[in-house]
Amino acid sequence: MIGQVRGDGDPSSTVIWGFPRGALLIIGVEFWERFSFYGMLSILALFLTASPAEGGFGWPAARALTLVGAYSGAMYALPAVGGYLADRVLGRRRAVTWGASCQLLGQLVLATPWHTHALALGGFYAAIGFLITGNALMKSTLVVLCGETMQANDPRREAAYTYYYLGIAVAAMLSGVLVGRVAASLGWHVGFGVAAVGMAVALGSYLVLAPAWLGKIGLEPNGSGTEVGAAVAASSPVAEARREAWRRIGLLTVLAALLCVFSVGWFQLYGSWLLFIERHVDRNVLSFAIPVPWFTSMNAAVVIVLSPLVAALWVRLEAQQRHIDIVQKYCFALATVALGHTLMVLSAEQSARQPAAAWMPIVALSLLGVGELVAWTATYGLVSRAAPSGYASVTMGAWYLLTLGLGGYLSGFSGGMVDVAGFAVTFGRIAVAMGVAAILALLLRRPLRALASRARVAL
Repeated sequence: MIGQVRGDGDPSSTVIWGFPRGALLIIGVEFWERFSFYGMLSILALFLTASPAEGGFGWPAARALTLVGAYSGAMYALPAVGGYLADRVLGRRRAVTWGASCQLLGQLVLATPWHTHALALGGFYAAIGFLITGNALMKSTLVVLCGETMQANDPRREAAYTYYYLGIAVAAMLSGVLVGRVAASLGWHVGFGVAAVGMAVALGSYLVLAPAWLGKIGLEPNGSGTEVGAAVAASSPVAEARREAWRRIGLLTVLAALLCVFSVGWFQLYGSWLLFIERHVDRNVLSFAIPVPWFTSMNAAVVIVLSPLVAALWVRLEAQQRHIDIVQKYCFALATVALGHTLMVLSAEQSARQPAAAWMPIVALSLLGVGELVAWTATYGLVSRAAPSGYASVTMGAWYLLTLGLGGYLSGFSGGMVDVAGFAVTFGRIAVAMGVAAILALLLRRPLRALASRARVAL
């Protein structure tokens, strides 16, 4: 269970459960950071639209969803800047320390029960600023640190990233249930306080364990990048290496655009879907009313349950020499989001006569979970393989910017459609957009495979 990877005395080389303990530490830190993030996000739109008498701001849906979209976009856009600072200025370890500290401060400010609306609004925007800044320093940096605990050719790296993503899903599921229940019972600020506890655990465990469990990994801003990029630069003439780098950038850009469209549909779970479920869905089971944030946890639960099944499916298909490339996976993910929004259209039409049945949103968010699992479990390895040498955190940050960042921001425009055209029309338009993108992905598959071959990147 516990041993040494190498005999060099490096304290970070100790193995626990088959993995370097440094990797397990990073997975744990990411788990608690995502618990804090998703817990806060699961109640944010509900808090903003709740009346002042209920402790909220009483904003209309358009304003609330625009803010949620802008916040979600910034949380995934700025890690490109934070990744550069981590690679080139601070070092990844210090970047995580500063980032976690900023996020904890932001969550604590949100948990403060301000007595006047003016102070509450000012404190709210300050908290959002701290959260965005902290996330920018942490988001892409943690992914890279996890990989750096092992050699590039270590077969455990892919398994470690699987657990890394599984930890995110578990955190999202637990946070929605716990924060949502506490907020419903004790108030919004207590719910935000639970999210703050998660961030405190992330920072505390990192500060206590990182010196021994990570050793010297990530201490200096040496700009170390992916070994693939370094190998290309070493084995190719300069001009050819540059052409290959641009091919990789072009390949990643097109794939990021497809995942961005997926993200626009996926983020509706935390925006327009939550508002619809709160207002127009019968959530009663016997005498118990399902808290609205629990629906976000159901999405994560689907990811957790299906992760081993999907992993086994990929292994079986590879054994049968029936490889499914990432373009096909993105196409499938877009199709699931289109189907999910189609179900939400039917649910919205039903709600015109009576409160909609809960099973439709549950099936719809399950489809989102399946698409998310298929798309994102293939993404981390692709980006790490194609990243230029010395810019691993920057490349991962740029990927977040173009996918979840831009997608989260664009998702906020659904608020205006909801106020003007209603939920059914809004969900229908998004379903059509997702379907068109899925067809486009199929049409682009052959040229993208050719470009990947020329760029020496395995899809």
